[in-house]
Amino acid sequence: MNHPINGVSYERRLVLGLPLLLAGSALPSPRLQTNSFSELTKTCNSLARELLEEKALNPDEYLSRLASLGAGLEPGDVPTGKLGRFADFEPPIELGPIHRELPIVIIQWKFAPGAVLPPHNHTPGHVLSLCIEGECRVRHFDAIEAPPLDSRETFRIRETENRVLRPGRSTSLTPERDNIHTFEAGPEGALGFDLNTFLPGEGDWSMLELEDQPLKGYERVFEARWIGKPA
Repeated sequence: MNHPINGVSYERRLVLGLPLLLAGSALPSPRLQTNSFSELTKTCNSLARELLEEKALNPDEYLSRLASLGAGLEPGDVPTGKLGRFADFEPPIELGPIHRELPIVIIQWKFAPGAVLPPHNHTPGHVLSLCIEGECRVRHFDAIEAPPLDSRETFRIRETENRVLRPGRSTSLTPERDNIHTFEAGPEGALGFDLNTFLPGEGDWSMLELEDQPLKGYERVFEARWIGKPA
């Protein structure tokens, strides 16, 4: 994740960890902590209460903790959902729920090799996308003064992240940042899930049509337009 935890506790870990870093190879390699899917969902619901009810976490700290849990997830422990074909994309994309305990809903995704899920925005919520098998490229964008979703006028979006997800790696979005994203599966395809934490309020979503070349190269600003939901 590119969104570090804010606050004093993070800074203390950096300071206290400095002597250990200087010690280098004198220390044994730490054992990677593994988590089961049931532990993940149980902790997610607890953290969601801290975020939504107790206001003890901010969204980026919340998503950072989920990403840390996901990084230690045992791939073989993730349940296989009842997946269904999403729209008529070729190569195919399959989706299906594997956990539902509001406000948490986890949707599994399976991309065939080379499959592309077009850019789309998200309704009010925080989303963590985690890869389990294979790999996929994920790009995130922020909208710049976007029109209503039913408009077909062009507007501008700024690319904020572009990275390849491999098993244990994740990206995230909130209503305020990186809310538009798109996926492109690698040559072996990809399996993973979106961990959605839904927020109060109503909202809708739409796919986008995105120009291939940016208007401003360094700033990664592209022209786009809403195209509605897939048939």
